Amino acid sequence: MRRGAFVLLFVAALAGCETVDLGTPPADVNICMPGQMWFAEQIWPNFLGMEYNGKHCYDSACHGSGSKTPMTLVNPIEPASFPLPTDWANNYTQATHEMNCSDVLDSNLLLLPENVQVHGGGQLIMKGGPEEMLVEQWIVNPCGARSRWRC
Repeated sequence: MRRGAFVLLFVAALAGCETVDLGTPPADVNICMPGQMWFAEQIWPNFLGMEYNGKHCYDSACHGSGSKTPMTLVNPIEPASFPLPTDWANNYTQATHEMNCSDVLDSNLLLLPENVQVHGGGQLIMKGGPEEMLVEQWIVNPCGARSRWRC
């Protein structure tokens, strides 16, 4: 009898518990660290380093040095190698800080150039286009299937 009363009391106590809202997680919880090799071999040459309407993302009026945007990119001078040289590493870091690893399609790295969120450069890429698929693949398979470097 005592055991039954204890179980009933325990179940009643659990029913009275409420969910506690801990607020927004700190920014660093969602920082992505996908493969640097895939970035150098695919993301940069086929997305961030490409020319859009005569301009590049790394131009000073866009995301280049001297711009006032959250992401600053440079046109890498030396070829990519592993570990990444400084200019490549900076571009990689800037790009990953614009990522949402838990929902890639909700990343600023895509939403802004797709102009889903207002982007100073307007729409540069199409929603569902090849750049979106590259970024999605970067998270799903961060080392790349045909990378010449190992993870």
